[in-house]
Amino acid sequence: MQAGERIAFLREQRGWKRPDLAAAMGTSTQQVERLEKGQRRLTEDWMRRAAQALGVEPSAFLSDAPLPDLEPAPITSRAPANALPYRFEGASTERAREDLPIYGTALGAEKTVEGVAIEQTYLNTGDIVGYLKRPVMLNDKPDSYGLYVAGESMYPVFRDGEPIVAEVKRPARVGDDVVVYLRPNGDDDDGATARAVLVKRLVKKTSAYIELQQFSPAITFRLEMNEVLRIDRVLDREDLLN
Repeated sequence: MQAGERIAFLREQRGWKRPDLAAAMGTSTQQVERLEKGQRRLTEDWMRRAAQALGVEPSAFLSDAPLPDLEPAPITSRAPANALPYRFEGASTERAREDLPIYGTALGAEKTVEGVAIEQTYLNTGDIVGYLKRPVMLNDKPDSYGLYVAGESMYPVFRDGEPIVAEVKRPARVGDDVVVYLRPNGDDDDGATARAVLVKRLVKKTSAYIELQQFSPAITFRLEMNEVLRIDRVLDREDLLN
């Protein structure tokens, strides 16, 4: 049983629904769902927060550890003191500016990798189709932008047409969702306004290649680094609160 399945199993033993565990962990129901389905990396911080909420040791989520036998318990109404609250006090009172550019996207022709057709997106940074409210933590960071997801390859993590925010200079970690800029094959791409990108999850990164994952259909594939121009990290809620 994988870590996410263990969280779901222990939650059900407690007699809780996902919103109950989310409240106890100080996060959203969507984040709990992603953790349970293995769609979000179970970091040490997430493991600690889930363990504290459920009343178990963090080691209970390890695949080779015996599962504790829990009794139903009242719903924990307060998040752990050291957790990030979903709605929190003490936040900056600076108003979010609605000036984060949304670049135009369209579903591009499929890219064939190792004989498998991979959904890719055509991104045009010269075509600003609107603006998002800029999270306050990005006010002094011009190298961030929004885009609308094109296609269903990342469902249920991202839906077709869902806005996401990416940052150029923040390093991408294994387990992060990313925007991968592909090197052009010809000389007619100026490298600035329009190019093919992949919106996927980063599974592995070496000096020679990266491995990416999409969810619909479920595929993990490899790209040589000479095919990659750059990798921008998609910011999640935890990023935007830190």
